[in-house]
Amino acid sequence: KATSRSNSEMVEETVPVAKTKQPKMTARPKPVYMWTVADTLKWLRRHCTDRCAQYQELFQRNEITGRTLLRITDDSLHRMGILDEKDRDDILREIIKQRLKTDIMEIRDMELMNNVYQNCI
Repeated sequence: KATSRSNSEMVEETVPVAKTKQPKMTARPKPVYMWTVADTLKWLRRHCTDRCAQYQELFQRNEITGRTLLRITDDSLHRMGILDEKDRDDILREIIKQRLKTDIMEIRDMELMNNVYQNCI
């Protein structure tokens, strides 16, 4: 599970794991909504084709953070200056995958919080 999480997110923060007596530290992905422009550019390099790498400057100029990335539509990409329909489709497909990964992470976090709450009752 930890491997799939680090693949789904690109930026990691260290958080304690509370299953043993001595706290262990493990890498946990930084939530997308906390990504900076630099984090988003790193994501774009990792997930989009070589042809789409040319759009990094547009993402930088438009200050696309993680929160903004999750809200981007085809029309947004077109207005940013990504005129090639195939490139927009490729980028949007990766954005949609990232939205799904983010939703899954949030659901898992809510389930974990619910389990902790239920164990306290």
